[in-house]
Order: sequence, then C-alpha cells, then structure tokens
Amino acid sequence: MLKFIVGFVLLFLQPVAQAQTFEKTVFVPQPKENESRYFYVPFEVPRNAKSLSISYEYDKKGGANVLDLGVFDARFDAAETNLKGFRGWSGGRRNTIFIAEDSASHGYVAGDIPAGSWRVIFGLYKVALEGAEVKIKIKINEIDRAARVEYETEKAKTFDFPVNREGVFIVPVGSLRWYQGDLHAHTFYSDGNWTIKSLLDYAARNNLDFIGVTEHNTFAHHAELNRLAPQYKNLLVLRGEEVTTYGGHFNVWGLPTGELIDFRVAPQDTARLEKSIAQVRRLNLIASLNHPTALCGGCDWSYGDWTRMDAVEIWNGAWDFQDEAALKKWDELLQPGIRITAIGSSDSHAPPVSEYKNGSPLGTPTTHVKMKKLAQKDLLAAIKSGRVWISADSADSNLEFFASGETRVDIGGSATILNGAIRFNFGAYKFPVGAVITLISNGKVMLKEEIKEINSVFAKELSVEKDAYFRIEVRDAIGKMLALTNPIYVQTKR
Repeated sequence: MLKFIVGFVLLFLQPVAQAQTFEKTVFVPQPKENESRYFYVPFEVPRNAKSLSISYEYDKKGGANVLDLGVFDARFDAAETNLKGFRGWSGGRRNTIFIAEDSASHGYVAGDIPAGSWRVIFGLYKVALEGAEVKIKIKINEIDRAARVEYETEKAKTFDFPVNREGVFIVPVGSLRWYQGDLHAHTFYSDGNWTIKSLLDYAARNNLDFIGVTEHNTFAHHAELNRLAPQYKNLLVLRGEEVTTYGGHFNVWGLPTGELIDFRVAPQDTARLEKSIAQVRRLNLIASLNHPTALCGGCDWSYGDWTRMDAVEIWNGAWDFQDEAALKKWDELLQPGIRITAIGSSDSHAPPVSEYKNGSPLGTPTTHVKMKKLAQKDLLAAIKSGRVWISADSADSNLEFFASGETRVDIGGSATILNGAIRFNFGAYKFPVGAVITLISNGKVMLKEEIKEINSVFAKELSVEKDAYFRIEVRDAIGKMLALTNPIYVQTKR
C-alpha cells in the first residue's frame, strides 16, 4: 500500500484578512499490482477556520495520467478501514473545490471545519509509468473564485421539460401492480449536468414512478434530495450511490442520510469488495452490478462472477453491442440455475437539451417493477425477487408474461409441475407492428412470433423435462431490443 506523504515543502504566502495559502508539490508513483489505488496528502487546518479551497494540477500526458479528487477532514484516522471524516468526492470533474460552513462545491459536504490534519485523497485512475508530479494549493479562509463561480452557476441552472403523463398503460394483477422508473442517474453532485430539481421534475413529468440518484462515491446529494423529495408526492426518490472502484461499479439504493459504501477497492481485490458488500447487507439493502461489459476504463467487472450481486444492469442507455454481451453472459448464468435479476437504467448524465451533446432522457431504458405499493422496501424486495421487466423507454407499451396451470405464475415467480407440461401466455401491447417476440429457455429459442397487430397475445404449451427458466424478448425488425423480461422458473417434480 502506498504510504502517506510525510515530507513536503510548506510555503506560507502573505496572509490577507486571516487567509492563508499552502502550496505543496508531491510525487505520485504508478501503483503496483494489488497496491492501493488511493494516495493521501495531509495538510493542517488551524483553529477557527471557516472555509477552505483546494486546487490541483498535473501533466495529464495525453490521458496517461488521470487523478480523481476527494477530501477527508481531521476526523480521519489515517487508515483505509472506515470513512471517518469523509467530506466528499469529485472524481476527475473538478480541479478546484471549496468546503465552507454554509456551502460546498457539489460533491462535498458543507459544515464545521475542524482543526487538525486533513487529507486530500487522490484516486489513481491512471498513472504513467514514470509517475506524476502534482501541485496542490490549499487556501484557508478564502474561497477560490473559480470554485465559487462554478458552484453558483451549477446551482442556478434551470431546465424546462414537457409534461408527458398521458396514456400510461398499467395492468394490475391481484394486489400487485407495475411501477416504472430509472435507477441510475447523475447530477452536478458527481459527473452529471442535471440539477437535483431538474432530475426530479423530468422524472415526475415523464411517466416515471421512481428515480435513483446514484452519485459517484459521495453522499453530498442526500441533503438536497431530502429537502426536495417531499414536493413530489407521486415519485419515489432513492438516495443512491454508484460505488465506483477502478475494477468495476455497482449501485446501492435507499441509503440512510449521510451513509456511504466504501469505494476504496483495488481491481480484483475480492476480499475488500466483500467488506463493501457486507456493509450493504448490514443496511438491509441490495447491490446491483453496473454496465459489467462496458469498454470504458475501469467500468467492466474485475471481481470474478456476478453471484455476489442481487441484480445486474444488463441494459445501460441505448441498446448496443455492450448490452448484447451483458445479456449473453446473464443468460449463461441462468442456465445452471443461478438467479440474478436483470435491470436497465439510463445512466443519464445530462438533460436531453441542445446545450449538452451527451444529454439523454431518463427512462431510456425503463425498469418496470411489480409491487404492492410505491415504497422503498417494496421496490428493493421486488427487484431482489426478479419481479422486473425492462423496456426501451417510458412510453405506454406494455409486456405481459405469465405461466398458467393450477395457479398463475408471473415474472420472477417459480412454478412446480407434475406432468411435465406448462402453458405460457404472453402479450405485447402498443409495440410496433413488425417487431418480433421471442420465448427463450435455457439458452434456446422456444417460440418466435411476429407482432402483426398493435395489441397481440400469444400462448404456448411446452413439455418440460428438467428444471428450466423461461423469459421473453421483444426486438424490432432489425434486431434492436425493445423489451425483455426476467424469467419465470419452472421446477419439475416426479
């Protein structure tokens, strides 16, 4: 593990109105395999400080060096065993941040500025072979103008979205009904360009019943979520974290205010990963693997199989070859009997407005979850049990899939059969004519039908000789995914 820097040059510039400026230059070596990917630089904060600003610069060498930024205050115990004193994380988005008693750069937590030894934490996303020299400037009792302007500009952002809540098509079944939402999105509190309010406005006006705000490695957004969420009576707002390691990402939803899942896990360090997942379990929450086959550096999963997770995001944003790869791997896990729920999320980082070229609407794709009521506990339980299907967007198309016999068994459920035969019923409502609906079991296509009417229903009785799963896909005429379900599981009894 990299050791803390204990020696550096400390330069005091002429104080102005009790302000002090510290400058440090530190050398960050390239981490060795299995070594910590986090590098701590201590600095002292005097008594009665009201604010501090931190800026850093280094030679990026055309992308060979990429250093993320975070901060711990004086409560940090100089060990990577807990998150005491954590004040925030901005990753590689910002080169200047501030923390004050009444406000802080997005991604950081405002509040008391305790005296003592604080730490800058650098996340070593990429470090060139020859290492990187980093210049750090810390201002006490002076807020850097660039950081303040950035904060105020982000805070003042407003967006106007159309209302589209017409024609929501929901089929209630018994005491359960389908709710739909998006479980993965980012705001200015990490690397996104949504405000919290714009995110909630868009979700509430565009057919979504729940929204997960999953910022990278911070809980700084919790306070604003708590303040705004009560204004949206028909929207379930989830405090989330995208636990972002350099060996893969996973989402956690429903965190208590101020709770953070430790992200300081080196690639392939499954023992350390287990500690973070154990933290999730202690909170009675679930862990969902994000974009496991994505090609962005550190996005794909380096911690072995997916069985540690309760769910996996096999559909991230617009459907593409990376999602096809995730779907293929998920189906391969289902074949030997492993049950892990498939979900989809937009991973939206910016509103769909002309200002942002990377803007994308929430609900592309949309995750549909069957539960008794729109509540966090019900949502997490339903996801864990597999009562989920995914559609390309939040429009009013609907997919129905169930097995009929002595009792009805729906998506995520299990049926036990005695005579080896079971009947499947499925319908596609308001999908485009010409699309194809496919019934898949144990990696094989059992039925493929073209949708010839806007509302189409199908039925198929199948002989089942061994335990199996059955799931549905809907693709358009050129093979692009429009919808897919989690399985119905069938167990044979002799």
